Amino acid sequence: MGLITDLFFAIGSLFKWMFETLLLPIGYWAGWFFTIVGISLIIWWLYRLTQFGSENEKDYTGW
Repeated sequence: MGLITDLFFAIGSLFKWMFETLLLPIGYWAGWFFTIVGISLIIWWLYRLTQFGSENEKDYTGW
């Protein structure tokens, strides 16, 4: 084969190696990291939602 074809196969092999060796573990841990960040943001948002409103609304006890 020609030199250009060999370079394309080498680049393809490098990408395959990078995906199997580097990107899968990074993606696995990044997925868990962003899951934890998302859950934390939801909890923070719900906490801030409970503090929302005026003093009259906070003192309201119902009928």
